[in-house]
Amino acid sequence: MKVYTFLSTLMLVCACKTQNIVDSSKETAVASEHQNHKEYYCPQGGNCTIKCHKNSSMVLEKDTTERYYPVVKKGEGTVIEFKFLIKGPEGTLDGDYSETIHFEINKTIGTLHIKDENLEQVNLLFGKHCFCKGEAGYYKVKEGKLILQKAKDEITIDLFFTIPEISHKIFNIKEKVKL
Repeated sequence: MKVYTFLSTLMLVCACKTQNIVDSSKETAVASEHQNHKEYYCPQGGNCTIKCHKNSSMVLEKDTTERYYPVVKKGEGTVIEFKFLIKGPEGTLDGDYSETIHFEINKTIGTLHIKDENLEQVNLLFGKHCFCKGEAGYYKVKEGKLILQKAKDEITIDLFFTIPEISHKIFNIKEKVKL
């Protein structure tokens, strides 16, 4: 009986997984078209989304503690924003945990293959947002590899990175984003 209840629950959880798709003229939040890949890079218990900000640019500004944060403005490029979120317990103010990836590509780029210090070409920025003293904030990504292929109506992204200074849950993103 316990095995039957466990299997029934497992099937129900798997069957109830949904995707959110939001369209607007400037940005598109797209759930992964490759669910088998999404399992690989979206840690269990969290929700992953990706947005494509067309006709935009990303400016890195500094706060009062000299830490970077991204500001997406109208521009000539495309800004990709990936977000991983774990909701905190109901009723908590600081219980959510999220990680974000931001980078900007020139609209004329068709293919891009860069690594390590060259990731600065796209302003690759990682954000850790939580009640985790000493680790929360944005970090310039200096170790990793980005392979990007742009077609007429979509961008294929394959990103692997690490931030040695802090712990993080996202290390790899494989996505196709509709333009």
